[in-house]
Amino acid sequence: MINYAATDDATLLDLMKAGDHDAFTAIYNKYWYPLMQHVMKAVRVYSEAEDIVQELFVSLWKNKSKLEIQYALSTYLYNSARYMAIRNIERNITRSNYLQRLSDQLDNGGVPSPETLLHMRNLEEKIEQAIHDLPDKMREIFNLSRKEQLSYREIATLLGISEETVRKQISNALARLRNQVGYAPVAIIALLSLIPPVH
Repeated sequence: MINYAATDDATLLDLMKAGDHDAFTAIYNKYWYPLMQHVMKAVRVYSEAEDIVQELFVSLWKNKSKLEIQYALSTYLYNSARYMAIRNIERNITRSNYLQRLSDQLDNGGVPSPETLLHMRNLEEKIEQAIHDLPDKMREIFNLSRKEQLSYREIATLLGISEETVRKQISNALARLRNQVGYAPVAIIALLSLIPPVH
């Protein structure tokens, strides 16, 4: 009988790729908590971190037969978790006060470098400018949705337009913001640093 807890990662990976569920469980048990700590440093919201790590392990098992890992399993898992954390931040970047909420959840320890502060300030200014540059009606609808947290139905009723119009306007606004703001590596680094408010 295999002692999975004492088995090295390379062997566990080979066993998992062959369909050994106990090997997968051993990997899960070994790395779940360290990966949660790793992701929490980025997203700072336990439920979001938990979803990311869970999604990572689901994907690992689902794609086990196609995995081609050229380096250590731990490196692969941490890199994957980091990438998924970045994607989570990207998806939420235009949510009302998302950056502020991230900042508010920081521990008080640690002082960000001036360079990091500058990157964060530039990113926030870029986002605000991109929102300001939206056409008037599109900006109004976008702000009602993201900043006032109104539903599509509430916005439609308030402005006397259809829900479909609201949906299209918000979709177009998000497309414009993605085109204008983008997600350069330096911006992602700033986001993942989770620095305190710069205003």
